[in-house]
Amino acid sequence: MSVVLMTTSRQGDTRWNRLVPVAAQSTFKELWIPAAEALGLQWVPLFEAGFPLERSDLPDVIRELEALRAWCVSSESHRRGILERLDRLIDELNEISKSDHDVEIFIG
Repeated sequence: MSVVLMTTSRQGDTRWNRLVPVAAQSTFKELWIPAAEALGLQWVPLFEAGFPLERSDLPDVIRELEALRAWCVSSESHRRGILERLDRLIDELNEISKSDHDVEIFIG
């Protein structure tokens, strides 16, 4: 199993249909969850089970991901392994947040 970001255009524009890998399930449990707990994050642990996001949720989710990123940069080297995926996830969510395109967003 794995955690992914999946977006689907509600307007049929396939350029907005994306499947972005976030983490293998084991990596998510071993690295992401402990980091999220250490930081007191609320959204990130929900990624494990999966849930749909509303556009209005994006600022809070992005803020948490940026906090996680900062913590990983300043922490032990094994946590740096998630930075590439974390950066891509933040970039994708920022792109969605700034666009006016109507997409369904699911993380899980």
